[in-house]
Amino acid sequence: MRKRRIVGTAGHIDHGKTSLVRALTGIDTDRLPEEKRRGITIDLGFASWFTDDYQIGFIDVPGHERFVKNMLAGVGGIDSALLVVAADESIKPQTREHFAICRLLGIRTGVIAITKSDLADPEIVDLVRLEIEELVAGSFLAGKPIVPVSSTTGAGLEELRGAILSSVAEVDDRDATTRVFRLPIDRVFTMKGFGSVITGTTFSGQLAVESDVEVMPGAIRSRARNIQVHGEARDVASAGERTSINLADIALEDLHRGQQVVTPNTLRTSQVITAQIELLTDSFGGAKPLKEQTRIRFHHLASELLGTVRFVDETEAELRPGARAFVQIRLESPVVAVAGDRFVIRRYSPAFTIGGGVIIDAHLPKLSRGTRGELLQVLAEGTLAERVELMAKLEGLRGLTLAEVQARTGIRIDTLRQQLKKLPNVADAGDRRWIHNDVIAAFRRRAMEFLQRYFQQNRMSLNVPKGEFVQKLIPHADAAVVNFLLQDLAREKIITMEGDALDVPGRSKKLGGAEGELARNIESRFAEAGLAPPPVSELIKAIPQKPKVIEGVVSFLVKQGSLVRLGEGIYLHRDALAAARERMQSRKGDSFDVGEFKEYFGLSRKIAIPLLEWLDREGVTKRIGDTRLVL
Repeated sequence: MRKRRIVGTAGHIDHGKTSLVRALTGIDTDRLPEEKRRGITIDLGFASWFTDDYQIGFIDVPGHERFVKNMLAGVGGIDSALLVVAADESIKPQTREHFAICRLLGIRTGVIAITKSDLADPEIVDLVRLEIEELVAGSFLAGKPIVPVSSTTGAGLEELRGAILSSVAEVDDRDATTRVFRLPIDRVFTMKGFGSVITGTTFSGQLAVESDVEVMPGAIRSRARNIQVHGEARDVASAGERTSINLADIALEDLHRGQQVVTPNTLRTSQVITAQIELLTDSFGGAKPLKEQTRIRFHHLASELLGTVRFVDETEAELRPGARAFVQIRLESPVVAVAGDRFVIRRYSPAFTIGGGVIIDAHLPKLSRGTRGELLQVLAEGTLAERVELMAKLEGLRGLTLAEVQARTGIRIDTLRQQLKKLPNVADAGDRRWIHNDVIAAFRRRAMEFLQRYFQQNRMSLNVPKGEFVQKLIPHADAAVVNFLLQDLAREKIITMEGDALDVPGRSKKLGGAEGELARNIESRFAEAGLAPPPVSELIKAIPQKPKVIEGVVSFLVKQGSLVRLGEGIYLHRDALAAARERMQSRKGDSFDVGEFKEYFGLSRKIAIPLLEWLDREGVTKRIGDTRLVL
């Protein structure tokens, strides 16, 4: 099976990139009438070259400054750069800018072609070679082959083909199995009888014909009706292949360059990108510092978006040329990005390249200036396990799910399960949701502080209602997280749970001080009153204490079980009820109506009715019509 590689041309306008690709592959990548008329490549052009070992797709990018954004749309999937410099003109401004973009986007290898070598003397070609070596010194192209060629005579083409094959051999296969499918759209058109078609370089993963897909941003669902790779019909498209997809049931106006075709429910959009950027020392509009909140053009894969930059490390108000910084870029429209994606930034106006960098997380909340360097460094350079552990910590009590890790890393869930079987310093809250141990420890401290404060402020409360505890401490957590955290507190003996009530283990249920004396006084009054209890209003008149305090003590005695509430304002002491129960049980099998019951106990109707209803609930009596049978 052939290995898949993408080679992208780079270089100044009219330095012969398109002619060189045509000479190498036999395919003319100028496809628009305007391109034919003007003799320059305006939009991205594509050509294929098949060898015994490789299927190589050439992306012929435009060279004119106006079309650098089109160049950027194609380079996201490039494995090897073919830098083109004309022998009769040597290095030009767009040569330097294209080369800088290739560096910023992390292209690892490439080849340099000195085109139009038939138009220059050998001494001039040697001079151009020296200028190229100076340009690429210290870069990924340092020491790479520099091949003089002529697309007209064919001189040097075989040597260049060999150099290209050697360069693509240095590159590993793109990830087609462990990462989710992503294809940045760089061209959209319609085909009669088929409908909307998109093209791009499959960035990661695989896609089979008839698979469901999602176009983002936009969250438009569709189906891959047909797939072509390098112009041939295929059942599957894989990472590193130039791919066309016929999308079912999507109007052309809903599609545009910069969107991505992805596997549904795998990735998410974002408008705040945390990244590490580097400013070029040789900016193409003059090397100037990048100031805080500067408006920029953000080029990511095939998308161009506007945004502003904010420093989150120790960088002061501006970043000097050649320097690096951790930033958050707030975009004016959403993007689909994952950690590790490369990008280029250009000045808003005039539009020229000033730097670029790598995304370290596309879904972090707003970070403050002076965020700890070690935290940012872990996100930028840490292992997968280290990054996931930190993500979990930053997510707090919400926890971190596998689906969220997939959305932030682009790694498929089944691969994540294998690679993250054992994570240090995190607890599994169920359904592969991780909560960091430091977050749990902080929650335990908050819970203890809350319980202590609650019982100090509510001395007559026997417990804390679970709903109130959750609302105060974990108001936005879902049921699974709430259950996990409560179980953890119970395991740590911080709380006891009984139904919907929480308490502190071993806490005394008795009131102390003045409240304790008042409680004993009130309980004594009810115990002595038997089945003729005093109304609470009478207690308020008889006891020199605030009404709310008296009502609170009565409520405490009810929760404690000393008093039983029979109805609105009617309370009986538990001993009086026990005596009434025992007295009724001595009449087992007898029947009473309300009048006989009142007379038997010497009660008023106000007490008799709720007492009979309580006896019914307790299973002492059973109502049959207007009478009660003693069970």
